[in-house]
Formats: sequence, structure tokens, C-alpha cells
Amino acid sequence: MKSLKMTFLAAMLAGTTMFYSCSDDSNPEPEEQNESNEILISSNSQLGNVITDGNGVTLYFYSKDASGESACLDGCLDKWPIFYLESPELASGLEASDFSSITHSNGELQTTYKGWPLYYFSPSGNGEVESSGATAGEGVGGVWYVAKPDYSIMIANTQLVGNDGQNYTSSYEVGEESTAYFVDSEGNTLYAFAKDYKEINTYTAADLSNNSVWPIFEVSPEVIPSVLSSGDFGTIEVSGKTQMTYKGWPLYYFGQDASRGDTKGVSVPAPGVWPIVNQNTEEAVVQPTIKTIEHETLGEIMVDAQGRTLYFFTKDVTGNSTCAGGCLNAWPVFYSEEIVLPNTSQIDINDFGTTTATDGSMQTTYKGWPLYYYSPSGDGTIEDAGETLGEGVGSVWFVAKTGYSLMIGDAQLVGSDGNNYLADYTVGDGTTKYFTDAEGNTLYIFINDSKDKNNYTKEDFSNNGTWPIFYIDITELPSLMNAEDFGEIEVHGEKQLTFKGWPVYYFGGDSDRGQTKGVSVPSPGVWPIINNDTELAK
Repeated sequence: MKSLKMTFLAAMLAGTTMFYSCSDDSNPEPEEQNESNEILISSNSQLGNVITDGNGVTLYFYSKDASGESACLDGCLDKWPIFYLESPELASGLEASDFSSITHSNGELQTTYKGWPLYYFSPSGNGEVESSGATAGEGVGGVWYVAKPDYSIMIANTQLVGNDGQNYTSSYEVGEESTAYFVDSEGNTLYAFAKDYKEINTYTAADLSNNSVWPIFEVSPEVIPSVLSSGDFGTIEVSGKTQMTYKGWPLYYFGQDASRGDTKGVSVPAPGVWPIVNQNTEEAVVQPTIKTIEHETLGEIMVDAQGRTLYFFTKDVTGNSTCAGGCLNAWPVFYSEEIVLPNTSQIDINDFGTTTATDGSMQTTYKGWPLYYYSPSGDGTIEDAGETLGEGVGSVWFVAKTGYSLMIGDAQLVGSDGNNYLADYTVGDGTTKYFTDAEGNTLYIFINDSKDKNNYTKEDFSNNGTWPIFYIDITELPSLMNAEDFGEIEVHGEKQLTFKGWPVYYFGGDSDRGQTKGVSVPSPGVWPIINNDTELAK
């Protein structure tokens, strides 16, 4: 009889269980977890290795906890319950030294990993944590991320506070705003340098003497938060160190950020010079291969990416490189396969070209003039950035400028009759200096003109095709020229440049730069070239 009663009771209990199970099927009870003192590493097919509790329930980091203190307060904890184990057993791959604990502002203890407080995720917001293996909290609000054992970088989201004690917005203006920014795995802020270029560190000295001020970030981008693209990260080599890059920008620490979450570098030496880095960071620009700088005495000059001065050679007036043999030891050629100009540059990229140097190497040209460096020692060692020791050497070498109004050629005069001429217009071999336009086209005067008087050009310009009048606004000249020698006149409503009072012309028969065919038309000396030896017009 006792056995029958027990059987009946068991049946009733089973029925009751079935009844409740069926009637409450749409809202299943959360899976009961066994108590565990373990912290594990679980493999997720999409997110890789994640840190979980002993039951496989995912743990999370909060971006606003960059300082190491929990910023998840009040109702936040309903959705993100605190995780705490007093003496956890750690899975292989986890180091005890990376774990610690803090006291939350609500008085509860909370476990931290590499300084980041750890949380569960409660999708319902009632404190019931998600199921084992779920990662529904990843990326929530752009501030919650699964905890991983091996993040290369993490994302913080706090108020930027500069070294000057001011609060800054994401646009580096004084103000209140929580800004996302990249940090290392332990919450230390990462920066870019506004003067760097794509994959080029322009700050760190070769001897690393300034590395303690803005230390290179020497971590490979192997594990990143899922909201970031691995294709935006890379590495470069800098003075024997491997530096991480983001969107081409080399990444640095700031030496005076003494604590995790510090952002003191944003105001040093002025806001925006060393910005934080985040997903809104624009791509770094490619370093210009040619740019202009302002020289204290020579004005705006052309330099290479490292700031080393470039030069023109007057004997290259035809556009062909004529520096040969030992000349190239003192004047190494400049060549860049791709011309890249600063975004703000007014230089026309179409003014660049290439030619073949006398040694067979390629050489970049500007407005047809081959470009060179200067080696004062004559052994190919280029002068330092900013130096202009080659200016005026031999009266045939001049710093390259984009703004030259005129240039100087130095070559054999060859008339339209095919004869070689000397400076006195007698037949003979020898080079002569003569003025050209910026692109090497020869300029002439007419011996029947008089001071500031054009006696050649007809009122209807019917003969202008033969000897076109020349005019340009004189702004920049080679250092051997004197701006006071130039002036202008009006000829039948058109402006014409004058030199020492002589009206200046082209010759229509000069089809190529550097040609001097006009010197023999209609006979030698009637249309002479011009140079500093030209006498004043009367």
C-alpha cells in the first residue's frame, strides 16, 4: 500500500511539472547555473577568444571605465550586473597578475582584468544574465565590448582633460563632452601627431632621444574590438622599433599621462597638435614628395619630402639634363616616381615631368627644368634640410622656385641659319647666358627699338606672330637678376615687358624651349638675346 501511494504521488508531481512546463512555455525560466569559481577562455566563432565565468557566461568591458573605476551606476547595473570572484581559478592563458578587484560605488566588490571592471550582460534588464556562450552585449551603445585576454587596443569613452586642466570636446575646443578614443589593453591613451604623414613618423628622433616624451606604441594590431576594421591598422619600422598605425597614422603614448585614462596630451603644446584617435579619425595623407617652404632670404623655394632644397641648372635650358660625370657627385639628381603635393599646395602637378639624366637614371623636371640636390662636399652627401648653399654657385645653379617669372639659360647660341654664335654674334663655339621665360623660352630685344618704345609691332598686330610681344608680372627672379631693370609699356592696348628700357619679345621661329634661332634673323645681332650685359636702351 505504501508503494502504491508513493507511485501515485510521483505521478501527481510529474503531472504538475508537465502542466507548469506547458503553460509557461513562451517564457522559459533562465537556465540555472552551477556555482563555479573559475574564469575561463571560451572560443567564439565570430569574436575569437572571450573571457567567461566558469559556466561559459560572457564577461564584458565598459569603455567609460577607462580610469579603472566603474562608471556603470544605478540602473545601468540592472542591465550590466557586476562580476566578482574572491579567489578565482584561472584557465590556461590567463595570468593572476592581470586580475584584481575594486569596490564599486554601491559598496560591492568587482573583479577587474588589466584594470577593466568586469560585468555580465542582462538582455532583459532585470539582472538575469544571458545564456552561456551568448555575446549579445558586444558593441551595445558603442561602449560595451566582450572581455578578451589579448586585446591589442581597446576603446575608451570619457571626458578629454588636457595637461592644462581644461576639459575638451572632440573638436579640441574647451567644453564638456564624452569622447571615444583608443587606448592600449590597460587603458593608456593613444595619440597621433598632426605633422605625421601616412605611415611616416616625423616626430621620433633617429637616436630615440625624444621617445620618452611621446613614446612609440609598440604593439602589433592582432586583436581589436569588433566594431573596428583590421584593414585600418598596420605597422611601420621606426629606429629599430615596430610602431602601430591606424589609418596610416603612427600611434604614440604621452609620457606625462601618469594614469590609465589620462588624456593630458590633447592640449600639448596646443589643442589638436596631438589628437586622440578613434573611428572618426581621417586617413593620414601621403607625404608630399615635393613641397614649398618659406626661406628667410630667398622666399618660397621647392624642397623634397625631408625639406632638402632642389635646384635648377641654367645649362639645362633645353630641358635635357647636361650635368655629367663629376658634376653629378656635387649635384645629385632628384627623382620621384610619383609626385605627391600637399593638399593646400597651389603648385600645378601638370608642371612636373621626367627626363633621363646623363648617367641613365630618371630625373624629375619642373616646367621642363631638371631638378637636382646639392652636395657641398662633392661626394654625393646632400646638404641638410633648409640649407641653400648651392644658390648662385658658378652663376649657373639656382634654387628651384615655383614662382619664377623669368629664368636664365646658359648654352650655345644657334641661329636660324644653323650656325653657332658667340655673345658678340660672331660665328663660334661657346656658351652664352640669356634670359628666358619660366619654361625656358628665349627672350629677345630689337635693336631698332628705343627706350620704352616698341618700333616693331604693327597696330593691328599683323606681325606679332613673327616677334610676339612678351609680358609677365615680375614677382620672383633668380638672384642674379635685378628687379629694378624691368618695367612695362603699353603697345596698342597690350602690355609688354621691358628690360633696361628695351621692349622684350619672343621669336615665333623658336619652336622648342632653349632655341635661339632669332639671333641670326634677319642677320646676326638685329634681334639679340638679353642678359645682365645688355646695355641700357636710349
